[in-house]
Amino acid sequence: SKSLFKYLIDLASYQPKNQNARVTVRSWKGDVELSEFVPPIQAALSVSPSSLGNTSSRDAFPAFVPRMRSFSPQIHVMSSKARPKKLTAFAVPSGQAQHSSSSSSDTGSQKCQSGDIGEMHFLVKKEAKGDLRKDARVQDLNNVINRLLAGRGGPGSSTRQKRKLQLRTFSVVCLSEDCGILEWVPNTDSLRNLVSESYNPQAAPHSIRRRGKRISNFSDENLRNTFHKCQNMYIKNGHL
Repeated sequence: SKSLFKYLIDLASYQPKNQNARVTVRSWKGDVELSEFVPPIQAALSVSPSSLGNTSSRDAFPAFVPRMRSFSPQIHVMSSKARPKKLTAFAVPSGQAQHSSSSSSDTGSQKCQSGDIGEMHFLVKKEAKGDLRKDARVQDLNNVINRLLAGRGGPGSSTRQKRKLQLRTFSVVCLSEDCGILEWVPNTDSLRNLVSESYNPQAAPHSIRRRGKRISNFSDENLRNTFHKCQNMYIKNGHL
């Protein structure tokens, strides 16, 4: 576990000299197989209440969660200031993880194989000023809120069950005071990209990019016309 932590911390602190989005790094190789570690994803780190009395700590976690066979040497360096890295792990079924890892060669284990059932993606990053421990505590709070929303008792429980209220959470594992590994959440975007695609004050006044490329594409014609009217009023008068 120490060598795996060191590998992830070094990867988070690594700053490539060039600006390429994809770089190749050495894969981790330890004394034990990577499949022996519980993958740092929210589904795998959620303890099953029915197995809390078992003597084996490994049995307390869901058995259906896939295991990690190996890391891909190809990483994606994000363009933000902290330059976090997107790490890919090849996933195998939990029951076949030991067999798949031991039977694969060092070179073949770094590529997708026929026994793989998919990929797991993570974000390893080093915070210069922030603290990932705060992010982890926020996710713990969100998990508590989800348990309260899923509760069957109390007033309004039937309404909560019908609306299926739930917060989307992800795993945050702190490796040190300033480094950590986060579960990759697909189909998401940064707030900056969303704002820049919706409104760009540096574009031409009558450009669709200034009016909002996404916001102006409402399927409801009345809603779209109302938005354009309010937007033109704000651009002209500075207020509504």
